[in-house]
Amino acid sequence: MGQQDKSRDTAIGSVYDQIDAIYRRAVARSRRINAPLSQVEQSLLAFIGSNPGCRATDIASAFSLNRSTVSRQVHALADLGLVVEGDDGDHQPRRGRALSVTDEGADRLKRSLAIHREAVRNRLDGWSEPELKDFAAALERFNAAKDE
Repeated sequence: MGQQDKSRDTAIGSVYDQIDAIYRRAVARSRRINAPLSQVEQSLLAFIGSNPGCRATDIASAFSLNRSTVSRQVHALADLGLVVEGDDGDHQPRRGRALSVTDEGADRLKRSLAIHREAVRNRLDGWSEPELKDFAAALERFNAAKDE
């Protein structure tokens, strides 16, 4: 392995460590301030809210997760009264049924997002607009890359 390869591997390791730190900080923040939602709950509710009528299989596909994992998580959200499936009124999760966020779920998602976005806003205090745009563009490029 050449020096350039080692340098690139070191930089990639640093990127991973920084992304990991962002996630750990968000989880710790949620616990510390008793945020309305965990990171998993927030991600699921945001997806369902942005894709009304989606199904657990859609979530599994979008997040590259096992359907049984998503089914358990959706069931937990339904038990908390944050999502409902279908419109027959029984509110029990079943595979293949359309999901929607309840008013309580939408409220808790809004509060949770506000808490985490404020933390990001505080971390970016003092950054210039061009720096923010460059950072956002780099993150968008990173997230647009396909997993292998």
